[in-house]
Amino acid sequence: MRPFKIGWGPFGRRESYRSDEAIIAAARSELPEGYDLFVDAGASDAFWPNGLKWALRTAEMLRAHEVGWFEEALVPDDVEGFVTLRANAGLPITGGEVLTRRQAFQPFIERGAFDIIQPDVTKVGGISEQKLIREMAACHGVEYVGHGWNTALGLAADLQMAAAFPNTRFVEYIGGSAYVDGLLARPFELNAEGYLEIPFTPGLGVAIDAEKVRRYAPDADDLRLA
Repeated sequence: MRPFKIGWGPFGRRESYRSDEAIIAAARSELPEGYDLFVDAGASDAFWPNGLKWALRTAEMLRAHEVGWFEEALVPDDVEGFVTLRANAGLPITGGEVLTRRQAFQPFIERGAFDIIQPDVTKVGGISEQKLIREMAACHGVEYVGHGWNTALGLAADLQMAAAFPNTRFVEYIGGSAYVDGLLARPFELNAEGYLEIPFTPGLGVAIDAEKVRRYAPDADDLRLA
């Protein structure tokens, strides 16, 4: 499986189902054979305009285009909405990237709100807490995908956890991000088959480039970067 994810931008924000479907159809038509299309609506946006009816109707459209998952279709704390959406969507429902600590994930996992949870190690309290969240999800048959999106160190941690946790299929990765690709001495690179190498050197396996960090943090010299 070679997944490719789109979303945010105009998707779900122009109050037009035709616009949303045109975006999905165009993405599907451009993907090479063998690639899977995932969609992230981005409802954690502070100005998200849509609710459950939009999500249900959009899920039907995404299913028709054989989309592999529907992410962040509702505002992050809408447990009841996600339970209803998952029961009726007909495709995997994912979310949880802005939730913090396992106590926040617990009602979503126990109520069956998600097929897949996507905790962000930079938000939940670190690797130990992420491990507890993943174990809770596994006990309820919920898949885990690390939200390796915000920083290079978050992605590096998610890669190590992907190697350590059974049945982890994916790590989320955005190319071209200054905070992911622009901080390391050796930036991450996808290989020809669309995979990231899991670093095997000590710690998280990556080295921060202090000169690159100085572009974003004037007190970079005071940070422990080794």
